[in-house]
Amino acid sequence: MDNWTIVEVLRHARHDWMNKLQLIKGNIALKRLDNVERIMDEMIVEAQQESRLSNLKLPHFAETLLTFNWEPHLFQIDFEVLDESGGLTVKDQLLSTWIQAFFKKLESMVVPYQENHLSISFERYQEGTRFEFEFNGTIKETELQNVNQWLLRQETIVKKVNVKEVSVSYFSVEYVL
Repeated sequence: MDNWTIVEVLRHARHDWMNKLQLIKGNIALKRLDNVERIMDEMIVEAQQESRLSNLKLPHFAETLLTFNWEPHLFQIDFEVLDESGGLTVKDQLLSTWIQAFFKKLESMVVPYQENHLSISFERYQEGTRFEFEFNGTIKETELQNVNQWLLRQETIVKKVNVKEVSVSYFSVEYVL
């Protein structure tokens, strides 16, 4: 997203909304009102999460997450801010740089053209800010050991690492920053 203009940002946001509106319109035409309700509920939750993220006063980090899916990547992300009170105990630029490095490393390890998805949740925690990453998709078999080692090596940056599971189709890790 280097040096995007306001018009380009608005174009991407409008494109996302138009896609969702077309889904709603198509489901109404097919009289699938249960799908319409589900899509609208998802849109509301997504907008609430984007609002929570934007209110954290971490503009670089928020920009990274909000715009990630607008560019071509080998995986898609979603995120959930679990603590509405905000006040995360991390520095914005450090967090943004770290999450971008995380995404870049993951991009190099996943199999292209698969349904690769990373869910991120985070909240204020007693010891700092707790992040949980859950990946579903396909990791290159040759990279499996590297994924585990890389996840654990983050201990030099974060306070605590808890790798819960790593396989070729799934990993779950918790970090406290």
